[in-house]
Amino acid sequence: MKDLQARLYIGYAALLLLTLVVYANSLANPFHYDDIHSIVDNPHLRALVRVPSYFVDPSAFSGDPDIAMYRPMLLVTFALNHALGGYEVLGYHLLSIGLHMACVLFVGAIAKRLLGNAWAAFFAAGLFALHPIQTEPVNYISSRSEILAALFFLLGFWAYLLGGTRHWAWVGLAYAAGLLSKSIVVVLPAVLLAYEIIVRRRWPRDKQGLFALLFFVGGLYLLTVRSMLLHATITAPVRPYSEQFWTQIKAMVFYLQMLVWPANQSVDHQFLLSDSLFDPIVAVASFFLLSLIWLGIHHRHPHAVPLFALAWFFIILAPSTLVPLNVLVNEHRLYLPGAAFAIAIAYAGHGVQQKIGGLWAGGLALLVLVTGAWATTERNEIWRDEYTLWGDAAAKAPLMARPFIYLGNAYARDGRVEEAVAAFEHVVRRDAKYAPAYAQLGKLYLLQGRDEHAAEILQRGFAVDGDNLELWVGLAEFHYGRQDWLRCRAAYQRAVELAPNDPGLRNNLGNSHQALGQAKQALVQHERALQLAPGNPETLLNLGNARLMLQDLQQAVDYYQQALSVRGDFAGAWFNLGYVYELLADQQRALNAYDRAGELDQGFAAQAAQRRQGLMGSR
Repeated sequence: MKDLQARLYIGYAALLLLTLVVYANSLANPFHYDDIHSIVDNPHLRALVRVPSYFVDPSAFSGDPDIAMYRPMLLVTFALNHALGGYEVLGYHLLSIGLHMACVLFVGAIAKRLLGNAWAAFFAAGLFALHPIQTEPVNYISSRSEILAALFFLLGFWAYLLGGTRHWAWVGLAYAAGLLSKSIVVVLPAVLLAYEIIVRRRWPRDKQGLFALLFFVGGLYLLTVRSMLLHATITAPVRPYSEQFWTQIKAMVFYLQMLVWPANQSVDHQFLLSDSLFDPIVAVASFFLLSLIWLGIHHRHPHAVPLFALAWFFIILAPSTLVPLNVLVNEHRLYLPGAAFAIAIAYAGHGVQQKIGGLWAGGLALLVLVTGAWATTERNEIWRDEYTLWGDAAAKAPLMARPFIYLGNAYARDGRVEEAVAAFEHVVRRDAKYAPAYAQLGKLYLLQGRDEHAAEILQRGFAVDGDNLELWVGLAEFHYGRQDWLRCRAAYQRAVELAPNDPGLRNNLGNSHQALGQAKQALVQHERALQLAPGNPETLLNLGNARLMLQDLQQAVDYYQQALSVRGDFAGAWFNLGYVYELLADQQRALNAYDRAGELDQGFAAQAAQRRQGLMGSR
């Protein structure tokens, strides 16, 4: 027995080491899509003193206050990462992999209790650790919520399996921590109840106190997030429930297929809506699922574990089935269901081993794990950058708009205008209601000098969504390029009405007032921008310019100097400061400021030389 235990310890140590090796090529993979607003641009994560606010303020989830989610435990881990390493991705990936390895150990421990065989449980842990379907939650840092929630779920389940009232506190604490990580953990009591009914074949009367505690904790959580839940389910669901239900029936079969044979993995699968049982694919999917459930129930007495694993699978996916989410199917949703799948496969493998012998079964198990490890390593490479990730998705899902949106944004950011235009033209063909694509195309057409196309595409966008902020900004930039200051001002005014707390828009509106000679109106906008973003050097420059227009020269000097105290290499502030000194007849300071502007930015060199020449000639 001791020899077996020692070999198991060695085996699990080797499995954890292999997991780390398999994910080693993911350690430099960058932040992706939602990571930007939830981590990189999230000011709430930059000081550990903000940690208590995570538990009372859902808006701390993101740098965008409109994206609020209640996941305080997740934010705590992000804040710790930032405190230790800023935005260096290595620390974020190491913590996610470490949490994944902890989940692996819990899957092994739970499988040992359910299967009664240590080596079958070890195989379940290995399959869970190395299955390529887990690459999305491990690589995608924001999807750490899935791993963290699973960790607490598995901890709670394991503590429950240990039995005895002394472990009830662990179950309750794990449940609460899981809910504070992601809402899917709300179904833990249902999974525990399924275990009692299917595996133990009884109603847990002796654990009524524990279930009462769990229902109380779950109810308190639902009360906390009720406004967000009502918004997602009743007030403003992203799609009708007729579409949601039948589409997710297809999704269940898709998820099972991805667990059994994870071919064509993608960050955005080509998955279309259905709204009726009479959809042929939905009908076949429904028949398959009902057949699977019937088989599980029919063979429940000799084979309770597979039926329980199936119940676990369905229960975990119930929240994403019942609550309409933006993305129809996501691989990261399979992280915790993947544990149930691994246990079911290990159960089947143990039965095979009893028929064909340990050597052959062991060889087959090793082949499965090695294949999974290889596929996982290959999949990690897809997360190397935006182009590999979204290019892979676009190639596999040409009918979907989202991969082309992210590809188009990357192309536009990197100055690859032609490719960006092609991407966003594809977007408006596939999703004609996505207004931001029209705004992006408007900017890109302007860069190409296709002004008429820009005007046309912006008007098409307004027909889709007349209150889209990006479209109004795009229209303002269009008029700015034509120096049509009246229309530019009107467009920025509308943009400010839509986003009154955006300091950049306030500054742009102020600048359009300046272009029209309306210094006082400009001053109002720039002062408001400074209130929204104190110390911003561009705003201080704008305030100096407005004061200069009002002939308040000393105030202009003060603002330019404040801008330079924040950013000493601000060439525009040096040039304008030189001009004010020139007006104040302080020639030496003017010359020094002009020289500094020309040194810092060649774009000011010619103007600075001309002003300097004029000053020298006047001596």
